[in-house]
Amino acid sequence: MALSRYIIRFDDICPGMNWQVWESIEAMLCARAVKPILAVVPDNRDPQLDVGPKVPDFWDRVRRWQSWGWTIGLHGYQHVYETEQAGLLGLNTRSEFAGLPRESQALKLDKALDIFRRERVRPDCWVAPGHSFDRVTTDLLRERGVSVISDGFFRRVVRRDGCTWVPQQLWRFRKVGPGLWTVCFHHNSLSADGLERLKLALDKHAGQLTDLESSINGAEPAYDWKDRLTEHVWLAAVRARRRLAQGRG
Repeated sequence: MALSRYIIRFDDICPGMNWQVWESIEAMLCARAVKPILAVVPDNRDPQLDVGPKVPDFWDRVRRWQSWGWTIGLHGYQHVYETEQAGLLGLNTRSEFAGLPRESQALKLDKALDIFRRERVRPDCWVAPGHSFDRVTTDLLRERGVSVISDGFFRRVVRRDGCTWVPQQLWRFRKVGPGLWTVCFHHNSLSADGLERLKLALDKHAGQLTDLESSINGAEPAYDWKDRLTEHVWLAAVRARRRLAQGRG
């Protein structure tokens, strides 16, 4: 019987993030040999992500994580939203990239990649701020050698728009059907109870945890009508859950 497999991802990795919470998370991951995706903002200018003192050795830490075999994602450029475009996924109506002219997007990506090169960090995949980007973005990424995308609401790795897409559909661990599931966390606001729930989930699903590199080591089927249908249904469910949560608030 096919099993559900989980990748764990942490977004908004930057010098001024919540390092106290992160130290607890890092210890959990190391103790269990979990290799997450870390979405690193090359030049953060979003004040909402700066929740504490900036560490002076940030890029040393990023290089160390990559040396451990952890996936380092290129998380946009400055994490500043400029448009109200939802992009290819249609999840959020704000974007750092979607809807901008090709020249503007290229300039941002070049600056972001220049920082990674200067800091001797390899961009293993693309993680769009706000899950919003368009086909101009994917074309530019592919031209620059970044051909793996962590996003999408399907259940398998697929080949789409010339890139390898590793889906990301969850924001907490929960029971799901067979397939590949990436669980995304924003740890800046993670409480002590949230940390404990994460620890319990990592132990509960220990035999199902995988990583990005292992997930793309094989054939990559083309994105087809079944993936489109799954994406449509999943997006509708996410939107419904958000409306329900807003109604309760």
